[in-house]
Amino acid sequence: MANREIIGIDCGATKVIAQSATYDSKTGLVSPGEFHHEINYSDHPNWNAKFVPVHLDIQRQEYFERNIDLTEPEMDQGDVIVETIKAVISEIEGFLVQKNISISTSPHFNSPLLQGSKKRIVRNIGLCFPGIKNDCGVLIMANGPRIPNLLERIPEIDTLYNDSDCCVLGEWKSTIGKMQNCNNSVYIGGGTGIADGIILKSELIDFNKRNDVKRSWELEMPSEETIESCLSPKGMIHQWNLSQREKVKTLDQLSKNQNADTIFEKATEAFSFLIQNRTQFFKANHAEIEKIVIGQRLGIFMANSKLISLLESNTDIPFDYSIDRRTAALGAAWKRICS
Repeated sequence: MANREIIGIDCGATKVIAQSATYDSKTGLVSPGEFHHEINYSDHPNWNAKFVPVHLDIQRQEYFERNIDLTEPEMDQGDVIVETIKAVISEIEGFLVQKNISISTSPHFNSPLLQGSKKRIVRNIGLCFPGIKNDCGVLIMANGPRIPNLLERIPEIDTLYNDSDCCVLGEWKSTIGKMQNCNNSVYIGGGTGIADGIILKSELIDFNKRNDVKRSWELEMPSEETIESCLSPKGMIHQWNLSQREKVKTLDQLSKNQNADTIFEKATEAFSFLIQNRTQFFKANHAEIEKIVIGQRLGIFMANSKLISLLESNTDIPFDYSIDRRTAALGAAWKRICS
C-alpha cells in the first residue's frame, strides 16, 4: 500500500475534531497532516448546555427490548451534533478537493450506493463516536443523546468506530503516540467520561466481545460509585458543583480549592481500584502491564498537578501522560486505512 493521506474525525461530548494524517506503509504508523479543524457543539444556536441524558437503566432496557423511544430533548441535541459533523465534513471536502487527494481502490469501498463526491469523501474519512453502536447509529450514550439513525443522516460516513478504541490506536499507531512499541499496556483517557483501552499481547482488547473485563462506567467501587463518576474530570467537577455555592468549570479551578481535597482523594482511590482491576486482568491472561498512559483532559491536568505523586505512589508501573488532543482522530484515520 502506498503512502496515503486520510482524515480522522473525533466526535466527543463537547466538540468535533478533524485531523488529516499520512499513513506510512513501511512503519504502519500515521503522522499528523496539515489539516486540523475543530467545532464546538456549543457554537450551534440550538445547543442545550443543560441537556440531561436519559438514565442509563432506561437506555439499557430500551436497547435490549429493541424499542428505543427518543425524547424530544434527545432529538434536538442529536440534530445539533449531526449538523456540526456535517459542517466539519464540508470543511474536509474543500480540503480534499484543494489537495486532489487520491482515492483508495480497496474493494471495501466499492459501494454502488455512493457516487461522485460523496463516494470520494467516504473513502477518505474515519469517524469515531462514543456510546454503544450498531451498523446504523448510537443506541446507548452515557453523556449525550442517542442517535440511532446517525449514518442515514450523514451519507459521507459509512462506519462508526469506537472512540475509546481510536484513543488507544492514536497512542499506539501514530508517530505522536505514547504507546508505540507497547505489547501490554493500559490507556485511561479522562474527559466527559473515561475512555478505556487495553493492549494485551499486542492486540487491542474489544470490551464488547469479552466478559472478563469491564469499562470504567461499569466498574463500581465499594461505595457503589462508578470509576468514571469519580475519576473523570466531568465527574469530579460535578461532585463539587453539587455541594458548593461557588461553581467551577475546570479541574484547574477545582484544584485551587482546599476543600476539594476529598474529591481528589476519591479520584485517587478510583484510579487505584481501576489499576488493581486491570492488573488482575493481565495476570489472569499471563501478562504484566508494562506502561500506563493517561490522556485527554485528565492527562493534561495530571501532567501538571499534585495528583501525579498521589497516583504514582500507588503502583510501580511506569506512567506517561498524553497531552495531544489529536490522537483519537489519528486513531480513526489509522483504523480507516488498516481495518
